[in-house]
Amino acid sequence: MLTPTAATASGQAAQTTRTTQNDLGKKDIFLKLLVAQMQNQNPLKPQDPTQMSSQLAQFNMVEQQTSSNALLQQLVDASSTQKATSSNGASYLGKNVTVQQDQINYTGTASNFSVVTDHPAAQAQITVSDSTGTPVRTINLKNLPAGGSNLSWDGITDSGAAAAQGKYTINVQATDAQGAAVTSHIEQSGTVDAVRFSANGTTMIIGGIASSQANITEIRL
Repeated sequence: MLTPTAATASGQAAQTTRTTQNDLGKKDIFLKLLVAQMQNQNPLKPQDPTQMSSQLAQFNMVEQQTSSNALLQQLVDASSTQKATSSNGASYLGKNVTVQQDQINYTGTASNFSVVTDHPAAQAQITVSDSTGTPVRTINLKNLPAGGSNLSWDGITDSGAAAAQGKYTINVQATDAQGAAVTSHIEQSGTVDAVRFSANGTTMIIGGIASSQANITEIRL
């Protein structure tokens, strides 16, 4: 069963194929008529320059029209895709979402995040690093269940000092009871404050951090 998007794409592809076939069919018919006319023209004037010029001009017009139709179809398709992407991205504005994102924007208040593990983890180490990659806080946890575990960083470093405001990266390393690595990542929730469009795709601004639309794992009203 095709999804609406897939069905639309399939319909557009079929329409393009039919249009191309129709254009080729028109050109084929015109060429056949042109050849027939040349074969049956006055034998006393086998190379009537007036007739030839007229026929070539008509063929050139058909060729240009076919090319124009193809270019116009490409413009229509590109415009439709851009509008669909823009409309879809704009619908996230103001929504509360959860994204797979390991960066936080520390503003002086506690930063909330979740550690998500595919399987239960016997040990997990959370490392908060500054913009230069230098670790400023390490948190050791035990017996994390599979799924999401809500955590918070209050902005205090390992030395007991308050961290400077700015962007930080959170990294998690988790292992099971046998010491094998457990797949894990960081998720955060927040309101979509802005949506940016570029050639690389749609980007959401959540809590001052840019995140790809593809990283959204949950949307709430």
